[in-house]
Amino acid sequence: MKKTLLLLTAILGANIATAQLKVKAGTNISSITGSLRATLSDGETIYTLPNYKEQTKSKIGFYAGAGYEINLIDKIYVTPELIYSQFGANAKNTNTVNINSYSQNYLSLPIFIEYELIKGLRVGLGPQVDCLLKAVRKSNNEHLPEWARQYTISEVDITKIHNKLSFGINAGIAYNFYDNLNIEARYYLGLSNIYNNDKEPIFDNAIATDTEMKNQAIQIGLAYKFN
Repeated sequence: MKKTLLLLTAILGANIATAQLKVKAGTNISSITGSLRATLSDGETIYTLPNYKEQTKSKIGFYAGAGYEINLIDKIYVTPELIYSQFGANAKNTNTVNINSYSQNYLSLPIFIEYELIKGLRVGLGPQVDCLLKAVRKSNNEHLPEWARQYTISEVDITKIHNKLSFGINAGIAYNFYDNLNIEARYYLGLSNIYNNDKEPIFDNAIATDTEMKNQAIQIGLAYKFN
């Protein structure tokens, strides 16, 4: 057993020693899925938004970060990364003419496992953990009457009603088209609720909420590997 462990440690150490540093950046096309249900203070009125996806549109953000690519065996590679990512969505309230924009900034840790199908072309899959840095809701009030604008807030920090940690899974493809330069495309599917129902309700007069919000995004960008 000791000899086996020593052999595995030696193999892993050799692979890490030959790991390649990779930097990357690109565009996030993100949206939010899930549903909202809130019971108001009168105990009877219930506000329901059955599907966020039907009420939201995609939002454009960006991502940037770095990672180390490790060749485990033959055509299998693993790349732990540290990425700054912008998620969110654009939404129109069902009961007003406000246009809201939800932005979430995360520090993400994906661990991506790739398999080389043919030279230069890889497919991959892996988990991702996200740590929330800040969440903001911005409202475009230009369609409201002049008298109503004074009662609306154009930007609100909503970090505290989100869970600090969330997780999901990535699937994607990468193609080496020039020297050490790759083009990458990934789909991120959030698996955990980013909204914290134990914190302040989404409505001021709500006494209880049962809300589920999950991030999803298409990520397209470039990555460069250093020899």
